[in-house]
Amino acid sequence: MEKTEECPNASVIIGGQGGGFLSAALARLPVSHPMVLVSDDPALADFLSADMRLSYNAAGFDGIPIRFAEIRETLGATVAESGAALIVVDMRWGHGTVSATANFENWGTVCDQIARADGVGILSIYDRDLMIEDQLLSALRAHSHFLAPSGLFDNPYWLPPAYLNGATLTEQILYLIGRLVPDYQETEVYTRVVDDAATGANPHWLQTPRRIRPPTGTAEAWKIRCFGRLRIYRADSSQIKWDIPGSAPKKSKTLFAYLLHCGERGARADQLAELLWPDEPEEDTKRARLHHAIAMLRKTLGGKGFVLRNGEYYSLAPPPGSWIDISSFEQLCNRAKSLAKSGQDEEAMTVLNTAAQLYSGDLLEDIPSEYTETEMEDWLIPRRVWLRDMAVKVQRDKAEILRRKGRLREALDCCQKALAMDPISEIAHAEAMRIFHAQGRPETVLRQHRQYLANLEGMGLGKGAPEVAKLARELSSSN
Repeated sequence: MEKTEECPNASVIIGGQGGGFLSAALARLPVSHPMVLVSDDPALADFLSADMRLSYNAAGFDGIPIRFAEIRETLGATVAESGAALIVVDMRWGHGTVSATANFENWGTVCDQIARADGVGILSIYDRDLMIEDQLLSALRAHSHFLAPSGLFDNPYWLPPAYLNGATLTEQILYLIGRLVPDYQETEVYTRVVDDAATGANPHWLQTPRRIRPPTGTAEAWKIRCFGRLRIYRADSSQIKWDIPGSAPKKSKTLFAYLLHCGERGARADQLAELLWPDEPEEDTKRARLHHAIAMLRKTLGGKGFVLRNGEYYSLAPPPGSWIDISSFEQLCNRAKSLAKSGQDEEAMTVLNTAAQLYSGDLLEDIPSEYTETEMEDWLIPRRVWLRDMAVKVQRDKAEILRRKGRLREALDCCQKALAMDPISEIAHAEAMRIFHAQGRPETVLRQHRQYLANLEGMGLGKGAPEVAKLARELSSSN
């Protein structure tokens, strides 16, 4: 990897290297003018005066939805006023947003604009311990350089502006290969672009192998929110409206959700017609209605190319680089589990908080119940229940960490949130009993167990797990 002398758009990734890594890296910056820091951590670069610091709120990183154009204007005005030659951004702001992966990707474009248009360096500080794989990949692609105590280094996976805007994925891939292997740069195969090269989009509903891929250069990427109501946000933060003239919004949502569920393989026309009109006996009528529904969905999404047809199959083709909350939620849960196992409770709590914020309700809860099952498959409910169980475990895991730290009231609040999602959750009732035991309230331990049994009885479900009963006896008798 080649060292460079400048710092136009760089990142530094910390985590596990020790407290001196960041300080040593910052010391290598070839900047003689002041720097502006964006962070809510007063301990970070504490040598800076207050007028050279911006909070996340002041910079605009707390906006909902986040508006990068406004952030860029704010940072530009701050640089002009202060005379700073470097902007340093603590990227922990991203972990407070529900779509951190997509936001990190977009942030890289903003950094490049600032570096080119404003003539200042910009450094983004990422904490590896808080990041899931998709977020780390986004950070990898977002910046032209890496900063470390040994100096500044070119990022071989970064693409210049000319290849971010207007270039095809094929052109981007060939550029990267030629950049990494100089021998190929002048050969015909790497200078000739194949215009009809096959490309595709994966909504990441299904588990698929992930690759280190360059940004696609599109400005259309969606943020797809499946927890709670189905929502799709465009790159400009506007929300796709389902109730357009001539459409049936519930059917359009169901059609989108089912095609998303089917992934790249898509669904047959007869499957879709049966899903939406199961009581219609005439196949020709079903087919005509489906054609209209597909046309309305394409119009809703903003273009024919977002719903493709291949013979008897239809499939979704979201803009390349689109983000979906399900994938990030699962990765966050797995990351938190790994952090907790290694004893990194503070980092685990940060990740769990992000996961809890991301889970804003049951999966696709506004899809009408008559469409969630067909005679052929139960396509939504099992996945919905499984993700709800994960959300319950997120709250339980938060409660467990808080209990160990003696923050019992907060821990109990997490248990109550878990039980609001699943009133018969064994793990949530058990953790609530442990919290009451830590508070020295044996009678409340027993009351919690009785509530667990009552909830089971109200749903006509058995007598309860013997492990929960045993825990109640042990805790109530040990105070």
